[in-house]
Amino acid sequence: MNKRTISQEIAEYVDATPLGVLAYVRADRTPVQRTLGAFARIGDNIVFATNRHAAKVAHLTAHPAVSFFIEQRPQEPPKWKSALFTGEVYELTAARRDEAIAAVTARNAYIRERLAKGGGGDFAFYRLETREVEWLDRSKGGVERIVVVEEVTA
Repeated sequence: MNKRTISQEIAEYVDATPLGVLAYVRADRTPVQRTLGAFARIGDNIVFATNRHAAKVAHLTAHPAVSFFIEQRPQEPPKWKSALFTGEVYELTAARRDEAIAAVTARNAYIRERLAKGGGGDFAFYRLETREVEWLDRSKGGVERIVVVEEVTA
């Protein structure tokens, strides 16, 4: 498969969706999902904020392979659309957080207000380096897999 980028249609769909679902595994390998509203798309990647003291911070560090599912509601089954981003996450350092903060706060008033009041230390910002996107558009016949980063074999 050749490296590609997501289409404008997928980008607009993600940008217009208020909630996404982050799936990851806990330290004991129990799979979990968390709904997030503090996320944004930057290019082909997803950035998000979470409480620095949340249990998921340690889990994401230990097991960075994740998926991020985006789906608007309500939808009619014949026109159903959804996007599944898969890859690895890493916490952004202070030097690399500015773009993520700008993107997330443009979409999320709660994070914007907390940061304005000096609560920035409460948040950890992450970037999902997207390896693949599965785009489901039933109005166009099904699933399209978009390889964003080609896997390197040793």
